[in-house]
Amino acid sequence: MRPNLKAYILLTSLLFVIYIFYSASANDTSFDGHALEHFQDVGAWGWIVSVGNVTIGPADMAGMNISVYMTSANPDEYPPGFIDPDIAVGDHVAVYGSLQTTQPGDYHVLLVGSKNYYLKRDLI
Repeated sequence: MRPNLKAYILLTSLLFVIYIFYSASANDTSFDGHALEHFQDVGAWGWIVSVGNVTIGPADMAGMNISVYMTSANPDEYPPGFIDPDIAVGDHVAVYGSLQTTQPGDYHVLLVGSKNYYLKRDLI
């Protein structure tokens, strides 16, 4: 992974963790897509996903590459979702999580806050 992309993902992840901790509510999203790249940084890990069909959430996410990730948070207060450990680059995946945005059109999906959140292979 390119160094500037890693720094961007790390910074974005930390901003979203802060946002979740101090936010009254978050919006859920659901979509399918393809796994492009796995990432792992201090306190955050997940996949960059190319969004296909958006079931719940803004339609303009379709075609975007969005980070879908977990963070190191207190599991008693912020239950973790699930990331399928068998995902490989190119796999068709299904996503359900908390949609995060810092500005219009800039989306990320956090899989912390509900045990129902997931990023899993979708064997269509």
